[in-house]
Amino acid sequence: MENIDIEATAVQAEPMSDEGTPVVAQGKKKPNRTLSHTLQRKETLIGWLYISPMVIGLLVFTAIPFIMSLMAMFYKWDGIHDLFSSQSVGFQWFEQIFGGLESQTYWRAFGNTLIFAIQLPVCLVLGFFLALAMNRSMRGVQTFRVIYYIPGVMSVVAISIVWRNLFTENGTIDQILYSLGAEESARFLISDAGVAFTVNFLLVWKGVGYSTLMLIAGLQSVSTDQIEAAKIDGANSWVILMKITLPALYPTIFYLFVTGLMGSLQIFNEPFVLLSNYNGGNGVNNNGMTVVSFVYAKKGQNNYGLASVSAWVLAFFIFIITAIQMYVDKRKREAE
Repeated sequence: MENIDIEATAVQAEPMSDEGTPVVAQGKKKPNRTLSHTLQRKETLIGWLYISPMVIGLLVFTAIPFIMSLMAMFYKWDGIHDLFSSQSVGFQWFEQIFGGLESQTYWRAFGNTLIFAIQLPVCLVLGFFLALAMNRSMRGVQTFRVIYYIPGVMSVVAISIVWRNLFTENGTIDQILYSLGAEESARFLISDAGVAFTVNFLLVWKGVGYSTLMLIAGLQSVSTDQIEAAKIDGANSWVILMKITLPALYPTIFYLFVTGLMGSLQIFNEPFVLLSNYNGGNGVNNNGMTVVSFVYAKKGQNNYGLASVSAWVLAFFIFIITAIQMYVDKRKREAE
C-alpha cells in the first residue's frame, strides 16, 4: 500500500481561470463535424427510403396522369399509341362539350350529378338531430352509434346490389305495394323522379351515420359552462341551440359540407351499380348518368381526349365552388 504511486493515480483537476471557469487546454481537438453530417445524411436517406413507396405512387398514379390528361385534351388519343404521335385536334373536344354532339349527354349527366348531391344537406340535417339525440348518457347509446355507422363501412357494391333488388321493377318494394293495393310498378329505377329519389335515399342511408358521429364529436367540445350560464340567465333550449351549439359546431359542419360536396360531385359507384340493368348503368335515357360515368364511358370508347375535357370541366367547377366556400368562411371568421 505504501508503494502506490499517488501521483500516477491522482485525478488531475482542470485548470481554472480567474472567473472560475474551466480553461480549455490548447491543442484540444474540436468535435468531429464530418461524423455528424454523415449521420444526418444517413437519417435523411432512411427517411426517403421509408416514404419512397408513397412518393412513387404519387408520381405514377397522380402526377403523371395529371399532366397527360392536360395534354390529351388537345389530341385524338386512344390511350394505346404514343400521345404525341396522335392527331392534334386543337379545341375540338371543348366544342363537343360546349354545344357539339356530346353537349346534350354531358350536361344531362352534369344535371344528374347536381340532383344526386341533394342528399348532402339532408345528411347534415338528419345527422345533426341524431347527434343531439345520441349525445347524452343513456343505456345503449354506444350501440345505436355503431348501428348508424355500419352502412358507412359496408361495401358500396354490395349495398347497391341489395337496393337494386329492392327497388327494381317488380322487386321487393313493388311486391309490398302490390299487396297494399297498388295496380302497377312504382318504376323507381325507370322514371327520372324515381331514380333521383332512390339514389338520394341510398346515399342518405349510407352517409348519415358518418355525419352523425362527426357531429357528436363536435357536440362534445361545446362548452358546458356557457350552456349552464345561459340557463341561469333564463335562455331556453332553442336559444341555446342557435346561439351556443350551432356556432360551436360550425367548423365541423363546414368540414362535412366541403368534403361531402366534393365527394357528391364525383359520385359514380352507387348509381352505376344500382342501374346496371338499364343502359349499362346509365339508366333509361341516361337519367342515372353522372359526369364520372360520362368520363368512364368515353374512356371505354378509347376517346381519352373527350374524357379528359369532361373531367377537367368538373374539376374546374369543384374548384370554383370550393373557393367560394373558403372565401365565405374566411369572411365569416374575420367578422367574428
